[in-house]
Amino acid sequence: KKLHQLDSSIIQQLDQANFLTIYAQLKLIEPSLSYHALYDLYKVTHHDNYPTTSQQLALQQAYRNLPPIYPSLDPQLINSYLYQAEQQALLALKIDEVPIGALIVHEQQIIAYGYNQTRTQNNILAHAELIAIRQAEKYLNNHRLTECDLYVTIEPCVMCSGAILHSRIKRVIFGASEPKTGGVISQYQIFHNRQTNHHTQVIGPVDQAKYSQLLRQFFRRQ
Repeated sequence: KKLHQLDSSIIQQLDQANFLTIYAQLKLIEPSLSYHALYDLYKVTHHDNYPTTSQQLALQQAYRNLPPIYPSLDPQLINSYLYQAEQQALLALKIDEVPIGALIVHEQQIIAYGYNQTRTQNNILAHAELIAIRQAEKYLNNHRLTECDLYVTIEPCVMCSGAILHSRIKRVIFGASEPKTGGVISQYQIFHNRQTNHHTQVIGPVDQAKYSQLLRQFFRRQ
């Protein structure tokens, strides 16, 4: 019954699929699921006897060593939030700032917005993401944003990526990569370090051509 809550293609190819990944996906649906389900999956996929005590301990360790697995997001929802982040970028463009916009979502509600204001404020810290993070912290009265998603039009830089990591943001979703200064996938991969005690999910670039357009237009005019 639990397996049928997953994607049907996984069920049809259970023998070929990674049973550890299937168990991790089941844990997303039912966090209280015990290791007994993992042992059952091992038995089914390996056509073997029930795992011994030593095998069970090895299976538990193998599961703990897996990279984090996250629930998927609705593509329409992603596009909707990125559209609103793009409206923030347009506000930056109006005051001759680098057109990058961001917002933060908590429990399906937008709780913070931000757009680049480094020139206006004469403050290198006034990036869209940092402005949104500060607003979200005030709104939640908490410097930890563990159940928040940050949407931003352009891949965050190293500074903003560090702030995202330290604020424990759950996911960062960006519209386009930034080849010169990107801290997520381009120049650096801040979130790929498995040694940190927090892991932020990364989604992006969602649409490189679309979300990099404002930035290209801005720098062509400079």
